[in-house]
Amino acid sequence: MRTFILALNTIGLLGYLLWLVLGHQRILYTQAGVLFLLPCLPFFFVYFFLHRGSSVEHDHDPYE
Repeated sequence: MRTFILALNTIGLLGYLLWLVLGHQRILYTQAGVLFLLPCLPFFFVYFFLHRGSSVEHDHDPYE
């Protein structure tokens, strides 16, 4: 399940970035262009939580 979420998140991020590159030209030259980059943040939160979850799963209690 973790691999599926990772793949879906990666496809979504790459799709959104491709849409930005092909659909909007010169978005970083205006202040409003930054708003187009804000939807990228949830993708990075998913990567963070997936990475954090994998390290917690393999961690064990030394006092067991």
